Parts: sequence; C-alpha cells; structure tokens
Amino acid sequence: MLRSLYAGVSGLRSHQSKLDVLGNNISNVNTVGFKGGRIVFSEALNQTLARGSKNSGTGFLNPAQVGLGVQVSSVDRMFSQGALENTGNVTDLAIEGEGFFVLRGGDRQLFTRAGNFYLDANGNFVNQNGLRVQGWMLTGDQEIINYGASNLQDIVLDSNISSKATATKNVWLSGNLNAGLTPDAQVWSSSSAVTTKATVTGTPIAGAVNVVAGTNDTFAIELSGGSAAVSESLTLTAGAYADAAALVAEINTQIAANANLAGNLEAIVDGGAVKLRSLDNNSNAVITVRSGANDVLGDLGFSTGDTGSAGSDAAINTELNDLLQTTTNMVAGDTIEIRGTNPDGSAVTATFTYGTDGTAVQDLLTVINATFTGTTATFTDGQIVMTDTVPGDSESSIYLTNGTANTGGINIPGFANTVPGFTGRSSTSVVVYDSLGDAHNLIIEFTKTANAGEWTWDVTTSGDESVIGGGTGRAVFNEFGVLTSFTYDNNASQLVLDPGNDAANILIDLNPSGDKDFSGLTQFASNSTLNVREQDGRTNGELQGLLIDERGVLTGTFSNGETRDLARLAMAQFGNNHGLVDLGDGLNEESVSSGEADIFSPDGNQAVSIVSGALELSNVDLSKEFTELIVAQRGFQANAKVITTADTIIDEVIRIKR
Repeated sequence: MLRSLYAGVSGLRSHQSKLDVLGNNISNVNTVGFKGGRIVFSEALNQTLARGSKNSGTGFLNPAQVGLGVQVSSVDRMFSQGALENTGNVTDLAIEGEGFFVLRGGDRQLFTRAGNFYLDANGNFVNQNGLRVQGWMLTGDQEIINYGASNLQDIVLDSNISSKATATKNVWLSGNLNAGLTPDAQVWSSSSAVTTKATVTGTPIAGAVNVVAGTNDTFAIELSGGSAAVSESLTLTAGAYADAAALVAEINTQIAANANLAGNLEAIVDGGAVKLRSLDNNSNAVITVRSGANDVLGDLGFSTGDTGSAGSDAAINTELNDLLQTTTNMVAGDTIEIRGTNPDGSAVTATFTYGTDGTAVQDLLTVINATFTGTTATFTDGQIVMTDTVPGDSESSIYLTNGTANTGGINIPGFANTVPGFTGRSSTSVVVYDSLGDAHNLIIEFTKTANAGEWTWDVTTSGDESVIGGGTGRAVFNEFGVLTSFTYDNNASQLVLDPGNDAANILIDLNPSGDKDFSGLTQFASNSTLNVREQDGRTNGELQGLLIDERGVLTGTFSNGETRDLARLAMAQFGNNHGLVDLGDGLNEESVSSGEADIFSPDGNQAVSIVSGALELSNVDLSKEFTELIVAQRGFQANAKVITTADTIIDEVIRIKR
C-alpha cells in the first residue's frame, strides 16, 4: 500500500513538472526566437517479487515485478523552424534553417535565434542586452578572409565611414541615332520670278545702211495685248546711217513723233542689232513688226511678222531694263544695294552699280557671289536662288533694294527662306568626376554628315573645365545600322579634360559598343535616343544606409551611389542542439552534450539563410499546448486519486484493529 502512495506522489510531481513546462511554453508564445520545450516521462525502478524460473512442467514462470512510480526522463527543447514576421527594420534578422547567431558577452561565446539587433551609439552591432554580434569585418579583398572561429570579430560600423572620390575613367554610350536625320543646305529664293517685257530683236547690222525716200524708208509696228492696241507705220528720214546706233536714234525720233507709239515703245542697240522694247509693263503685251509700203525691215535686220511677247521668265543674260519689274529704265550710276548675312551669321553689304558692274541679271549675280561666302547664287526659272555650300544649320540671308538716288527703278521681289538649313543632331549630357570628387558636366553631340552612315561627334563643357584633347571624332555605321568605326580626331585615343581646379586631368574612354547585357550605339530610321548608360566616377560620399543579404553580408550604401561590403555575420551550428544550455533571454551556451560550435558564414552552400527586416517568432503551438494541459490535468487528477484511494485502504486496515 505504501508503494501505491509513493507511486501516486511521483505521478503528481512528474505531472507538476509537465505543467511547469507547458506553462513556460504558453507564457513565451510571443517571445522572439523562443523554442518550446517538451517533457518525457519514464518508469521508475521496479520491485521484483519473483524472478523468472522454470516451471516443474515444461513451461516457464515469468518474473513478478511491481513498479515504483514515474520519473522525468528529460526536458527537451524543440528546435523546429518558427514563423517569420516582417518588421521592416533592416537590422532585425531571422534565420531560415538550422543555426544560431554568435554573440560575445565578455569572454563568453553565446548563441541565439533572436535577431532583434541594433547599432549602438558607438556603432557596435548588439542585441537587446548589449551583447556584441560576432562576424568578420571586410577590408580589402574579402575572398582571402578565412571565415572561421579563430578570427571572429565584433561587428562595428563607424558612422563616419566615407566613400572616397574616384575620377571618371569610362563613359558608356547607348541608344539610337536617327538614320533619317539627313542635313539640308539652307536656300533663299526670290518670292516670285522676274519676267521679260515684249521685245523684238533683229539680226546684227554689219555696216552702213542707206535709206532712200520712196524706196526703203517705211515699216509697220503693231502693239497688242497690253494697255495700247495700235498699228502704226513709221517712215525713216532718208540718208546714210553708219551703224545700228544711228538707226536706233532715227527710229526713236519717229516713235516720239507718233502720238500712239510715244511712251509705249523704244528702240535700243543690243549687240550691234536693233531691238524694239515695249514700255508697257503689262505681261500680255505683244510687239509685231511688218513690212511697209517702201519696206526697210530687211535693212533693219527684221523679217515681216517678227513678234515678241511679254511675261516669259527672264534668262540669266536678260538685261535688267528688259524686265517687266523695271518700271523706269535704269541708267549708268543707278545702284542695287545688297545686304544680308553669311551662314555663320556675319553681316555683309555690297553695291551693284548699273553700267559699271554690268547691265544684265548675270552681272548682278556676279556681284552677289563675290559678296557672300559659304553660299552660291544661281538664276533658275526667273528667280535668284542662294544656296549654302555646306548643309546644316545656317544664319544666311539676302535682301536687294534700289539705291536711294536712282533715276530708274526695279520692283525687286523679296526673298523667302524656302529650305531652312538643317543639321541632324543628337546630344546628351553626363556628369563626370575628377580626382577630388568635383562634378563636371559634359555635353556629347553627334552631327550627321552628308556621307552615308557617318556622324561626327564632339564633347563640350559648360563650366570652368576645358577639353584639351580627344574632344572630337567620327562614328560610322554600316547599312544594317551597326557601328563599324568610332575614332578620335588628330590621332587621339582618349578624351582629356582639364578640370580647372587642383585636380589631375581627367582621362576618359568613350565606349560606344555594347556587351551581352546592354546595347551600344545604333543607327536606325527611328527617333534618336542617345544617352549615357553609365560612368564610373563618383564624388566622395557619406554612409546613408545599410543592407543585409541572405549570406549575412552587411553592405553600406553611400550618398555618392557606391555600395560596399562592410562586414559578414557569423553563424554557428551544433551536433546536438538539445545539449545547449538555456541561459534565458534567448541565449544559449555550448556544453559537453551539444559539442563544440561549428562557426561559418552562409554562402549558399548550407541549407541556412538570413532574412533581413524580419524576426523569427516562437514555435509554440497553442492548440497543442492546450491539449497537453488537459492531458496533464487529467494525469495529475488520476495520480491524486491513487493517493486518496490508498489512503482510504490504509484507513480501513487501521480500523481492523479497532
């Protein structure tokens, strides 16, 4: 009976321990990195009442044993993975897989799954109790570091760490240059064509002409289509006329004496021939000459029916006074003022003097061409056309006006910019850095030439810096839009900049070709998209942020855009996690049972990784814990019942004596 009492008591004690374990689990249901425990019972010692033996017959007798109760065999922690909670705090770390963070507390090495770390005022990476997180500080070449227990360090990040300035060495160009950007030469044209008056010109007169009255002294002139419609006969004065000039003088005398012809017609000498010219500034005017009663036409170099009409486009050899736009005949000394600008914007002025410089359209063009540089004036379809000799953007212009002291006058048509000068250009800019970290803005411009697939390029600056070499060159593309040549002018091999301060000259390679990840320059018939993909210089920078990757590498981000690996976290694994000593506060210490810690850095080869911005939650399952509570309660009640039952029996035994 006493055995049953002691057995019940052991049951109460064991189930009390189970309740203690369950209570601890439930109380830590929200503890970061907590690992729930379990209790395992085992049978206590047995009292042997009879040993096993041979029976007197052929069988055997089993041993007879009575158990002495229950005992706690072990209390184990369950190191299963807990759920992860996103916190957004970069220094909160969670472990996925088997392993522990390594901490230092004095001379002791401790281990935890609770990754709620932070940087203290001195830049130490610590946990909530100020224990320092262990790892390796990354200096120059991190590949030569042995990630082991022998060289563990405190993770310390100096808030004053900086990224030093680096001069730009490479600029990578990318994008498309529009193949359709063909340059155009600027063209100025007369706004309208100049046209001719009605003229009739005879053949040149070789010698003297003898006019005899009643024999060869008359001819007829008809004017039609214009302001006057007349038909008049003219009679020349008999006599010997030495040349065409003498005949012209006589004809003009007879015209002046004829009321219907005076003011409507004149005779002039044209290359040794007699020319009749209408003074009617009407584009429909017509002159016709016919034989007279005593015909002199043949002697004047005409044939009956010879006709001249107004309104035709002037030719380059047309006399200025033969133009319908000449309202009053120009005389020697009259001028046409020429002014404008060359393609480079420089102003030009000149004067065409009638008689001295000539009398025909061709003579005017000669003076214009001698006045301007970078342009050529031609005469086409009655219009003066001035064309730049080099295609591209232009500031050329031209204006013609009558001299203020002229006797005669011409209604000179104005000029219109019929084809604006156009240069196919595409430009981009990039900020580069010198050895002191000062920024310099460069403008890179590509200009299409008249040659197929060829562009020139030049680099200019916008500040105190200057280009001292390699600032111009050429790029050539084939018929498929692929870059085939990119060269510097003057045998240069690099762009060289004088930064204009105390820094060293900047030597830059312009890289127009692509690689497996990025395309370089192309030339297709689509919009230009020239850009600078990247440059490798930077100014000095201050630490702005921190990143931690799955391998536990702490990477600093700096204000100048640099990212640098600063440190690497250590992790530990044990042969027997259950053998670790739980020190509370989520801390563990190795023991003989756990074995020595295997210190390593996650590199993707182990089945463990670190998650930044998250914490591992407790792995306690409340539903399971509540179920176990019920089981423990019933076990406790049952053992209590054993004690009360044994007590009742003992009481009955005592009563027998009474």
